[in-house]
Amino acid sequence: MKVLIVQSEIEAAQTLKNIFAQRGDEVFITLKVDEAIFILQMDKPNLMVLDLHLSKSVLFELLGGLRNKYPDVKVIITNRYPDLSRELDVKEFGVDIFLRSPFSKTWVEKALEKLEHIEPEELKRSRRRRSAFHLDRLSVRLKIILPYLFLSLLLAMGAGYVVSQVAIDSIEDRFVNNLIEIGKLTFSWLVEEENNRLETLRLLAFTDGLAESIIENDTEALRNLVLGLAINNQEEAIEILDSKGKALISVRHIPEGGRESFEYSKGDTIFTEAEFVQKVLDQSSDEQGDKFAGLIQASWGNYLYVAGPITDEDNQLIGVVLVGRSIPAMIQEAREVLLGKENSLAHISIYNYRGKTLGTTLGEADNIDLPEERVLRIFERQDYESQMRFLIASEIDYREILAPWEVRDDHDIGIVGVSLAESFLVSPSQQTQVQIYILATIGLLLIIGVGVLLSRRITQPLKQVILAASEVSHGKWDVVVEPQGRDELAMLAHTFNYMVSNLREGEIYRDMLGRTITPQVRDQMREGLQSGNLKIEGQNTIATIMITDIRRFTVISENESPTTILDWLNQYYGEIVPIINANDGVTSEFVGDSIMAYFGVLPIPLDPSESALQTCLAAVEILKNVKAMNKHRREVGIPPMVTGIGINTGEVAAGGIGTADRLHYSIIGDAVNITARIENLTKELHETSAIISQETYEALGDYRDNFVFSPLGSYMFKGKSEPIMVYRLLPIIVKKWDPIQVNINDAEVEDFVILEGIGAKIAKSIVEYRIANGDFSQINEIENVSGIGRMKFRQIKDHITISN
Repeated sequence: MKVLIVQSEIEAAQTLKNIFAQRGDEVFITLKVDEAIFILQMDKPNLMVLDLHLSKSVLFELLGGLRNKYPDVKVIITNRYPDLSRELDVKEFGVDIFLRSPFSKTWVEKALEKLEHIEPEELKRSRRRRSAFHLDRLSVRLKIILPYLFLSLLLAMGAGYVVSQVAIDSIEDRFVNNLIEIGKLTFSWLVEEENNRLETLRLLAFTDGLAESIIENDTEALRNLVLGLAINNQEEAIEILDSKGKALISVRHIPEGGRESFEYSKGDTIFTEAEFVQKVLDQSSDEQGDKFAGLIQASWGNYLYVAGPITDEDNQLIGVVLVGRSIPAMIQEAREVLLGKENSLAHISIYNYRGKTLGTTLGEADNIDLPEERVLRIFERQDYESQMRFLIASEIDYREILAPWEVRDDHDIGIVGVSLAESFLVSPSQQTQVQIYILATIGLLLIIGVGVLLSRRITQPLKQVILAASEVSHGKWDVVVEPQGRDELAMLAHTFNYMVSNLREGEIYRDMLGRTITPQVRDQMREGLQSGNLKIEGQNTIATIMITDIRRFTVISENESPTTILDWLNQYYGEIVPIINANDGVTSEFVGDSIMAYFGVLPIPLDPSESALQTCLAAVEILKNVKAMNKHRREVGIPPMVTGIGINTGEVAAGGIGTADRLHYSIIGDAVNITARIENLTKELHETSAIISQETYEALGDYRDNFVFSPLGSYMFKGKSEPIMVYRLLPIIVKKWDPIQVNINDAEVEDFVILEGIGAKIAKSIVEYRIANGDFSQINEIENVSGIGRMKFRQIKDHITISN
């Protein structure tokens, strides 16, 4: 037999040549497509052994030429790593025999044996299917749409006749009544909003320490007092003014931020211009009390504020509290709650006493400001009638009912408008509803009948896909659906085959990397293998390795059942593995209660500084999560899982480990061994902790400023001729733009060492003092701790607190 071997690598070609030569075959080898075509013309080989990893154009050119000019030449496709998408493309040329690396005589014989059982007619049918797949086709969509289009036309004609008979009875009254009802609900909502602000104001006025902070002009204390209440009550704005109306602190919610996103300022004097604020400053009162409400139009937006006084023990005015809500947010929430998020017919608008629009839910409406004469009429006739007007917004006609907006002291502060689209006027009569119901029932029965007939014709070809999907659900990945016909059902079969191939490919990669593989890692691994940047047989690279281990796990679990131990470990892994994945790490091994992960190899090779950064970020998050998990375990009486983390950066060999049918992609090398010994060093710290090597510390470069390290000194490790400097990585991420604030009532030792002048010894003394004497009631009590005097307290007082 004459055999033509076309490979992209000479080593693979030589191995195959030796195997076929031992069989007594005449062998031709080449790495070039031109030479392969020449050999096909001159020597007429019986078999071509073709490399799947040739460029796509070259591969398809050779297969196309074989199909058209040399249909009797049989083909075996070789591949060095899984690429099932390319394999499926090759199968479209009628090739079904694949030979995977490593090549051996046994596997070559099996491939030849399979090749002998392929009938030429099967190849021809496969080629016909590929050609037919690209022919013009009558869309299934048209097959379904045409009958339904015909029925829809009949229904439209019938509906048009019925609608032409509609008699609208009392539409105007119903429309106006609906508009008035929506208006009443809106005014009730505004009153409730005002009461909510008033409730917050009262809570704040009776907050301990508020008056003292205003007298002392302590902006930071005021901010801490106000912020918690603002977050809990979801207030948008709280202003604290002094007795002259100048803002001591303004806390306002950032519209685009989260629930706890606020901005702070002070010194605003705009409030002194407001009449209702001036009443509070003058200590005025009425039958409803000494609190007043009004509108403020400022650079930060249009707000409804409720203002109230703050007095000292002698009932003397020392300041004013304002609690506000922005007009746009208030009316948007009112519309969603009262009318529903999806209601596009009803809207709410707020105008000031001059008729200018302060907020509206009409969206990008044209100028809807009220004319001055209409504003005067609204206020003059408010006791006798409600005003109504027509307006256009977004090319929709609306009718709007208008009335004054009165706050708690019966003072008019603006105008409220509630608008309803006039399309709401269309309302069928009872007789029309009966006619439409009868017609719709007949149409529905016709549609159901036609749908049943069509569904039967459509679902018959789908049975093969359903049966194949059932096979796949039972883990059979060798299922192939034969495309039939020339419509979307054939496309569905083809797409299903690709889906199964990708699932099968994903299974292979998960076998290599473990079940924690992410889609990004899988795709990058495929691309790396195809480009040659990543090799199954192994390559040297720089990586950062992390090894975690639970201290004394054997001891704490010796009296527990196996199921309990598994539950603990799964909970533990559930905390750690997602963090590793989120920081682009690959979890390589689970050995009992130990995890090994590596960074900087997959999904793409990274610079050592980047892999070290990812690893340290992951380690800090793991330390925090394990700390929280252990706190919960202690609370429920379960032993904590004290965890040690070792981190090292160095050269490793990355590649597939195992047999040809069971490869596991992992890393090995001296750097891995050093990591394990560094992790073992965490036992000396007797608590959950992370230690990094000098190599990782240096690899971080400028990223070191993002972390807090504590030098532990140099240690000799087995297999190393020189000591290695190691550092403890503390569970803190340093952000230079954020001021450091440590809560001395719940901070641990590692939290205190970030403060200037506080070492591990003093930090431990602070924790011991707190345990012995209870929580600090004032920050200056920390001076009583051994090692902290008045000078050191002055250094740290701006960075410590006793409140969250």
